[in-house]
Amino acid sequence: MAITETRDLRFHAFRAWRFTHRVGLHEAVMVAGAFLVYFLVRASVDGRASTAFANGRDVIAFERTLGLYHELTMQGWILDHFALIKLMNWIYFWGHMPVVIGFAVWLFIWHRPTYTLMRNAFLLSGAIAVVIYATYPVAPPRLFPAEGFIDTMAVHDRVSYNAQEVGAFVNQYAAIPSLHFGWSLLLGGAVAVVTRHRLMRALGLAWPVAMFFSVVLTGNHFIVDAIAGAIVCAAGLGLALALNAALSRWVNREPGTSPSG
Repeated sequence: MAITETRDLRFHAFRAWRFTHRVGLHEAVMVAGAFLVYFLVRASVDGRASTAFANGRDVIAFERTLGLYHELTMQGWILDHFALIKLMNWIYFWGHMPVVIGFAVWLFIWHRPTYTLMRNAFLLSGAIAVVIYATYPVAPPRLFPAEGFIDTMAVHDRVSYNAQEVGAFVNQYAAIPSLHFGWSLLLGGAVAVVTRHRLMRALGLAWPVAMFFSVVLTGNHFIVDAIAGAIVCAAGLGLALALNAALSRWVNREPGTSPSG
């Protein structure tokens, strides 16, 4: 009797495991855990203010050398237009993690192979970014009011990354790389590739452009930060593609052969 009950318990546990895997609960737990670790580690390297401000000034000098220091001019485009300020603030704050989560759910349901690739690209690029945040903290433009920058979210919105509710997960000096922009590139590119609908494809292509202007016009990132975000996310995608290729070779190799052939 005990053996039968044990077998029944194992059978029901196995069915429950398969069901939770099929509906994506395992993925949700894994990804949520990974992002929690990312934000906790990102926040834990906060506190190096003097180094971050020195690096921020170096970024300004570097951009001036390259002729890229246009952030003040660009921010001036919206300062006299309240609706544009609110739009850029909204894109920056709500267009990051909420959109990434919705994008992940959409891919998981409708484009599972692409979901796996993009999940790995996001996680790998996030891991690279955390290392950079820890080794090269950079203050964002909004923390340089003497240069003329304005923190549009702090001035015009009650909700911002300075809010006490999110303070434990925020590193004020994680300007480089901008994963707001880098992840928007991954997201937009994937949407443009997998969808057959012209409107969705157009939105996928337009989204990184909107995010680029948002991160710069709100004073949260320098132009170089966005470029660094694109490079880091391209590296994450490259590593994800290499991982997929390696796993495919391992799964498809002939029985009895070693991984090396």
